[in-house]
Amino acid sequence: METFTIIKNFLKKENVQAVLICLILGALAFTVQTQSGRFMEDSSVKVLEPLDKADSIQNQVVNTSLSGSSMKISTLKKQYLMSEQVKRYYRQLGTTYYVNYYSFSICAIVFATLLTVAVFLMVNKGWQNSSLLLKTFLLANIVLSSVYYFLPNVLSNKDNINSNMLKIKEFQKIQSDIMKIAVIAGKLDEKKMDSAIQSHFDRISANIDFPTTIDNSKIDSKLLKLLETDSYNK
Repeated sequence: METFTIIKNFLKKENVQAVLICLILGALAFTVQTQSGRFMEDSSVKVLEPLDKADSIQNQVVNTSLSGSSMKISTLKKQYLMSEQVKRYYRQLGTTYYVNYYSFSICAIVFATLLTVAVFLMVNKGWQNSSLLLKTFLLANIVLSSVYYFLPNVLSNKDNINSNMLKIKEFQKIQSDIMKIAVIAGKLDEKKMDSAIQSHFDRISANIDFPTTIDNSKIDSKLLKLLETDSYNK
């Protein structure tokens, strides 16, 4: 009973309650971001299901058409499989950026709404007459709503999504070209076959990279200068 009284009195302190509010809002941010991310991941699996089936049909066409065992036929198959793996990599990367963009946006909406409520209460009471709890609630929501609002811009989520989409389209084009070659492989002479294989290699090597950008212009200039100074001192 005495322990309960001590805990009760401890929780009545404004400073403790202010810390609890920050912890609750932090837990809310984690929960909303995690759950919205899971929802979008599950949705993306269903959305991409038709594409997986289309890829499966493509694989069947290539395996049927390129049934020979010559070095050139084997090379075409490997180019097709290589393009398939890289395409899947970019698709997964693009999905990750989209999931993050969605979860950041949901969190920004949630905390912008809470911030609106906090501002409304603060306007009614005034800063001087407001309790530490209300001030903490206001400031914590300002920080969280700002973080989730600027994160997609700083991480360039939209640009990264678009970059990965372009890569996916490019590798799908390479696969489509290999499929065309596969259908008429028996009618092509050595020179045209060599030219096609070389073209595929050139396009694959030109499009394999890590298309991720971070927009430094969205980061506070004072922070950048501090980081540069720290790096120089090291």
